Amino acid sequence: MNCYKYLMASALIASTLACSNPAPGEEGTIIDRPEYKAAQGEVFNIDALEALGRVSDVKVSPDGKKILFGISYESVEQNKSNNDLYVMDVDGSNLTRITKTANSEGGAVWIDGGKRIAFTYPVDGVPQVWVMDADGSNRKAVSSLEKGVAGFLFSPDEKHVVLIGTVKYSKDAADIYPDLPKATGRVIDDLMYKHWDEWVTEIPHPFVADFDGSTISNAVDIMEGEPYEAPMKPFGGVESFAWAPDGSSLIYVSRKNNGKENEVSTK
Repeated sequence: MNCYKYLMASALIASTLACSNPAPGEEGTIIDRPEYKAAQGEVFNIDALEALGRVSDVKVSPDGKKILFGISYESVEQNKSNNDLYVMDVDGSNLTRITKTANSEGGAVWIDGGKRIAFTYPVDGVPQVWVMDADGSNRKAVSSLEKGVAGFLFSPDEKHVVLIGTVKYSKDAADIYPDLPKATGRVIDDLMYKHWDEWVTEIPHPFVADFDGSTISNAVDIMEGEPYEAPMKPFGGVESFAWAPDGSSLIYVSRKNNGKENEVSTK
């Protein structure tokens, strides 16, 4: 079976599918596949590029019968993209769009033996973990991490989950001089004070939490107080974590160096 062939075909015809499962209270302009028909001999241009869906996060269902994936489209006017979720049979048939929302569903995975799907989606502008039935119905936010969730990975028994959250990095002027809350000065005492084009004011940390099937609770930062990243920026994600088969322990990747050692290390 050539899954790539089927998924590319899905990206091209997805806009013809209807979806009746918008996110509760959803507002905003939905970025969808634009109307486009190539003229004979026409050069590939920006309009053609916008009409091509980007396929991502391909996951085969636990029973091996279905494929879950995302398709995103770009908007030059809004200067952003939007990702929605689709399901189809492994032979490429029965392509079904299961979300149609103004914000992107991300990191979608099968849970409950394929009966439900978990993914990230904003709540009041902050990404959280959601779950829904495999047909896209009964959407519900199940996490409430204060600064949001950048990614997640369930334990094999799905009783626990590691969440990628963010924590404050170092002190700023207002921390040292609380009587000057509007001070904008920066306190820099380490070499890794900037990542590419951004000041390092927050870093990713792993939070391990309980999951009872309907709510994620008791989230604990397993690196609390450590000034190190996990996963590591700029490209690290949930692939930086792995649960033991029995779910009793978690392996994670982090570079725990300071100063010059951190600057030159590739570990």
